[in-house]
Amino acid sequence: MKPSLLILFLISFANQAVQLKEVITDLNQPVDVQFFPDSSSELLIAGKTGQLMFANALNNDKHLVHEFAVKSGSEMGLLGLAFHPNYPENKFIFVNYFPKVGQRRTRISRFSLTKQTKQEKRYSLTNEKVILEIRQPYSNHNGGQIAFGPDGFLYIGMGDGGSAGDPQGYSQNPQSLLGKMLRIDINSPNNIPYHIPQDNPFLADVVKDTNFKPEIWAYGLRNPWRFSFHKDVLIVADVGQNKFEEISIVEKGQNLGWNIMEATHCFKPKTNCDTTNLTLPKVEYGRSEGQSITGGYVYNGKLSTELKNQYIYGDFMSGNIWGVNYPSFTSPKKLMSKQGYLSTFALDADGEIYVAEYSKGIVYQIVP
Repeated sequence: MKPSLLILFLISFANQAVQLKEVITDLNQPVDVQFFPDSSSELLIAGKTGQLMFANALNNDKHLVHEFAVKSGSEMGLLGLAFHPNYPENKFIFVNYFPKVGQRRTRISRFSLTKQTKQEKRYSLTNEKVILEIRQPYSNHNGGQIAFGPDGFLYIGMGDGGSAGDPQGYSQNPQSLLGKMLRIDINSPNNIPYHIPQDNPFLADVVKDTNFKPEIWAYGLRNPWRFSFHKDVLIVADVGQNKFEEISIVEKGQNLGWNIMEATHCFKPKTNCDTTNLTLPKVEYGRSEGQSITGGYVYNGKLSTELKNQYIYGDFMSGNIWGVNYPSFTSPKKLMSKQGYLSTFALDADGEIYVAEYSKGIVYQIVP
């Protein structure tokens, strides 16, 4: 190697802020990873074809908790997990999946996750309570993420129903739950599946004569595959159509623009679209960088000082991982390239970030 090339190589290596460390292997198409509350080692992993796994990141120990019977073609399957905020007391988890039997639909259910024995940490899933079902016209753009906000309410990211270009206009349709961020109160008495929080923006008692479904928190989304909270801020990565991927801060009652706009660009019509009252994204990138954004988390761990207060995200198709300054969302920096099919990120109790690779079936920790 020539000296000049060696210097360039060393500079490039020195600038590599992070790397991926294998922690869980031999998984089947992982699409969601959630750490147990207050844990930095024990986690649940959702496999797209229906496998719910328990795993320990310290020793790669794992076992099957439950096998869901799911429709798993295209973008359907077992898609999302969330621990109840009071899980240590009530043992409730929530699951987003497509039941195999019956019409094509998103189902959000509550289950009890309990240990089979006191000696072993082997878990079982029982006592399903169906919270919400939403019919899906197509097999793609199903969203998948569910998460509890700091307010204790359950947020559900719903895609526009699929096909391409939102042909039925669901995202801008106030009477459809598709293409929306939903917010519901699942702590309902008398076995009612859920209530509408009193401060939801389109509750009839709040907005007189509204024609919006009261579950809607925000609308105009295309496919919010992965989103997260940082304190009380909701950060949503929305998968684009043909040209742009985007990251937005999503707040109460906002219209995020799809399918009028794709990121900050007119989509329908292609020019001179009406952007009145539309909320534009904080970050966007084009097809030269990726084709399907995977949202992540704001880093607040201790292992990497360089990543402190950066929102870490990636792309399923290109395998790129970026960090962008938070809360300004300025100066996106590519941290790694071509790391495989990045399906989801995870956050442990120490603020460290993990990422799952879909085709190899590996969960990695992002480390210096």
